[in-house]
Amino acid sequence: MQKVILYSLLISALASPHGLAAETRSAGKHEHGSSSLSIAVDGNDLAIDLDGPAANLIGFEHKPATPEQTAVLAKALNVLRVGDALFLTPPEANCRMVSAAVSPPGFGADGHSDLEASWEFRCGNPAVLQWVDVQLLTKFPGIAKLATGIVTPAGQKAVVLTPGTPRVLLPRPEPGR
Repeated sequence: MQKVILYSLLISALASPHGLAAETRSAGKHEHGSSSLSIAVDGNDLAIDLDGPAANLIGFEHKPATPEQTAVLAKALNVLRVGDALFLTPPEANCRMVSAAVSPPGFGADGHSDLEASWEFRCGNPAVLQWVDVQLLTKFPGIAKLATGIVTPAGQKAVVLTPGTPRVLLPRPEPGR
């Protein structure tokens, strides 16, 4: 139940007129170089979702036409499945990946295709989960920026990550609360 409420809050934050979705929509749903990331913390659970143009991750948006393109796609999907190498957390938080779901791009006739992935982590000590270092920007140089929405029990916020700023500082409870 808490997870449903937390995800509902994330969707509300991203859909608000001043939220992250407004910024992303104004730039266009399918903007090469830009992808969206959602991070939610609920109890011991850390959930992360990625959505963006396939070109950002594999360099093309059409069905692979050569053995080289097939290999590039396979490698990207394999890299995405290893979430604990893509998202680093404080060691003392003891976060371990429990699942990863990667949807291969559906290569449509319009020449545009998106790639989606999600990861779930279980953290042994979530009280010290203060940040997440997002390695997607180094693993996939086609991603120039990640519009990132974050929801935790302590609050919500939106940030834009770039190769020079890959760390997400999670909202923390105010002292005395």
